[in-house]
Amino acid sequence: MRWEAPLRALVEAAYGVEVIGLASIAHHEFDDRVICRVDLAGRPPATLRALAGDEREWMLGQAAALDFVEARGLRAPRVFRTAGGEPVAVHGAWTGLLLTYVEGAEAGFAPAALEALARHAAELHALPADPALPPSRLTPVEPLPELPDAIRVPAVARPLHRSAVETMRRMAGWRRLPAAMLHGDCWPANAVFGPDGGLTMVDWEGAGWGPPILELGYLLVGAHLGGPQLPELRPDPERIAAVMRGYAGVRRPTAEELDWLTDAVRWDVAMRAAGAFTAGEERWLGDLWLRKSVSRHAASGEIARIARACLD
Repeated sequence: MRWEAPLRALVEAAYGVEVIGLASIAHHEFDDRVICRVDLAGRPPATLRALAGDEREWMLGQAAALDFVEARGLRAPRVFRTAGGEPVAVHGAWTGLLLTYVEGAEAGFAPAALEALARHAAELHALPADPALPPSRLTPVEPLPELPDAIRVPAVARPLHRSAVETMRRMAGWRRLPAAMLHGDCWPANAVFGPDGGLTMVDWEGAGWGPPILELGYLLVGAHLGGPQLPELRPDPERIAAVMRGYAGVRRPTAEELDWLTDAVRWDVAMRAAGAFTAGEERWLGDLWLRKSVSRHAASGEIARIARACLD
């Protein structure tokens, strides 16, 4: 692994501790980003999140979000400071953020796990939005993307395109919504049940302030990603009910937020697919992610309908 030697050097130089071993724990492998477990001499293991290049600004945002959550007593990985007291390390061609290693197993998609995850998300959303933190990955970036004319969009993607145009138009008023602290990628693959049974969210790189309803919508879709998405994603009332029960038990969405729920369920797919709408028909039929985008969108209205009915 070409990153092993430079990241060993980063940890030893910046944190002043001997590295015994490094092992990737990322769901997907990339040349320019690494998530690995670091075994340290005389200390518990740690997690290193590293990016090629000088990425201090982005990682400082992550560190600030984690410090914010820790200070308010919520479970989350803790940021280790460098020997010089800095939250982020830069050494050679890499930038690193060293965190406590979260022991345990991924939460999974069982209703009880989804209820616990939704409850945890609601506890996070009960924290106020701190303008000193960066916006979350889910927070709309202004100006919103301008989508191509439908005539340029492959036929298979046109229903997604139509609703994305409508969602982008309505999302122009997103600042009317309540804002709070968001994780930014809240779904079961980023939730870990520890040996004590407590749940901890990992992968906070998209954390920051934003509208909680967008993260609730994201979780409602994410609750289905442990099952088949092709040829279609079928809304699961039991999983949806578990999410809404856990969430509303801590923080009940306002009536105005619920008016935005369909757009919130569709938001991440629309945002991610915006740059792909001019791809040819062949790519939409052959690219797995694009086919899943169409499938997720097709189920979004029914997911939102069932979720709202859970609160009636």
